[in-house]
Amino acid sequence: GGGGGGVGTIHSPEYAGTGVDVLDGRGFAAQLSSADAAPALVVFFAPWCGHCKKMVPEVAKAASKLRGSGVRVVAVDCDRAPEVARALGIKGYPTVKFMARGKASGYEGPRTALQLASFAQSRAALDRYVLRWVDKAVAAVRNMIQRPQPSAAAP
Repeated sequence: GGGGGGVGTIHSPEYAGTGVDVLDGRGFAAQLSSADAAPALVVFFAPWCGHCKKMVPEVAKAASKLRGSGVRVVAVDCDRAPEVARALGIKGYPTVKFMARGKASGYEGPRTALQLASFAQSRAALDRYVLRWVDKAVAAVRNMIQRPQPSAAAP
């Protein structure tokens, strides 16, 4: 049940039935690292980590709070994605990051559903604001380029 599945989505007993997709390295690359990837709250975990297991109910609650907000909640099993942990400089578990369009922002706050969800929502709002600003800038440049230039008088 729950979760969109897709390339590199794996079964994880910890997150079974929570609506949180669990990814391996292939899944991370396919679903989160591209420049047009949708925003996601990402929990990097190891199956043997006690703090990670304790955190699952809060992550699941955060996922249900964020449902319909445009922010996914996913977990990456770093035992099955060691290259991802290395690339992002993840030293300990659990590590929480917000990812949008292939860029990651770290989170150091409390590991409660409320705090996780509000962190994700504020990062997503910032991301949307930046995107709108970029769109406006691009439109302004296009307008300048497309404005008819005074044609040089023929000799």
